[in-house]
Amino acid sequence: MSTVDAGAAAGFADPGVPVIAPEAQRTMVRYTFGERVIHWWVGLTFVALMVSGFALGYPRAYFLSGLFGGGQTMRFLHPWIGVAFTLGILAMVIVWVKDMKLTADDKDWVGRLRSYTRRGHTGIDTGRYNAGQKGYFWYVVVFGLVLFLTGLPIWGGALGGAAMIHHVARFLHHAAFLLMVGGFIIHVYMSTVMFPGTMSAMTSGRVTRAWAAWHHPRWFREEEHRRAGAPR
Repeated sequence: MSTVDAGAAAGFADPGVPVIAPEAQRTMVRYTFGERVIHWWVGLTFVALMVSGFALGYPRAYFLSGLFGGGQTMRFLHPWIGVAFTLGILAMVIVWVKDMKLTADDKDWVGRLRSYTRRGHTGIDTGRYNAGQKGYFWYVVVFGLVLFLTGLPIWGGALGGAAMIHHVARFLHHAAFLLMVGGFIIHVYMSTVMFPGTMSAMTSGRVTRAWAAWHHPRWFREEEHRRAGAPR
């Protein structure tokens, strides 16, 4: 089985359609506790950076500084939150980099992106992560590091550098910030509204077997085989 509808092959229907079979509604582990801690660490620190970044970059959003105890406190906290965010990015790389290597199937997946956005399925025998998830992972890693590196001259002090470096860093920092905000909005939308059942993977750490078989058929089979071969 390579590019078959694994949901049907496993006896499950499209998770967007009500499934009565109790077997399909059973859950399986998608993410460990440690993986979820890293995800939420990166997510929450980015939200803090996003809110404070809007307050720092747009006068009409300055009222948001009150969430951080006022303007001076926010200016002090913003770069340190950025350090925490970057540490989370590095932890993501350590934990997930092996799973995020691009393959030939990922190229085919991109070619069927329209089918994915319509049905949540491409007919490709997808593993634990599809090409979209891998792409977003590298998107976050690259632009997250750009935010950190460009933020250093803006932080000031010995890191400030020449005026030209400061101006270029500020421009690149703001551009990377807007790109990260856009990607974050799409990520949240897809995880909640577009593909129901996805959010539970990062809250409880579990997803239904129907969801797994439909969205990640090869990973579903591998987990089933691993579980079947595990000592009871």
